[in-house]
Amino acid sequence: MPKALHIHASDNVAVCTSAVKKGDEVEILEPGGGRRKVRAASDIAFCNKIALEDIPAGSGVVKYGEVIGRATALIRRGELANDSNIASQPRKYEDEYLLKQRR
Repeated sequence: MPKALHIHASDNVAVCTSAVKKGDEVEILEPGGGRRKVRAASDIAFCNKIALEDIPAGSGVVKYGEVIGRATALIRRGELANDSNIASQPRKYEDEYLLKQRR
């Protein structure tokens, strides 16, 4: 049974659907229905993110196909990715509104 969901093909993190412990082999359900495994490098609580690949400091952390923040330090494959190692990515939401594009 998968313990994490890889939501969008371009994401470099997946969301854990149950708590995992450091050293656990985490089965991940891929967007196309395939599966892969990543060994947890740290404890990760339910609904938190696990890195699917090494994410260098300063690089974008991608979830839902969108950059949700920048890594403040190297996040290694299998590590917890959260507010302790990700800085939020400011966005100009008004530029994204569909209604604005119609004007």
